[in-house]
Amino acid sequence: MSEHNLKAILVELLQQQHLLSAKQMLAEMVKTGRNFNKTSVYRALDQLETEGQICQQNFTDKQAVYELSKHHHSHLVCQLCGDIQISECNFEPPEKIQGFEVDHHHVTILGTCQNCLAK
Repeated sequence: MSEHNLKAILVELLQQQHLLSAKQMLAEMVKTGRNFNKTSVYRALDQLETEGQICQQNFTDKQAVYELSKHHHSHLVCQLCGDIQISECNFEPPEKIQGFEVDHHHVTILGTCQNCLAK
C-alpha cells in the first residue's frame, strides 16, 4: 500500500468516526481486509499531523486520539468515565493572541456526563 493511499484511508476513517486512536484505526483497517504495516500507519499519522491535516488529542490518561484539524467543535470530556462528546463550539478566538497567530483551535470542557451524574 502506498504512503499516499494509507494517508487517504486514515483521513477517511477520521471523517467517518471523528475521534480514533491509532489502535482503533488499525483495527478498522483489519476489518476491511486491507493490508497494513503498523509502523507505516504510525508514520503516516505523524506525517498527517506535521502537514496540519490531523491533530492528536490527549483528553484522559488513556491513549491519544486523532481527529481532523479543521473540524470546528468543542469536546465535552467526562472526568469520571472518560466519555467524550462533541458539541457546537461557541468560542471564536482572535486572529492573534500575545503575538501568536492562531491557525485553528480546539476547546475541551471537562466535567461529569449525564450517565455518571445519574449514578
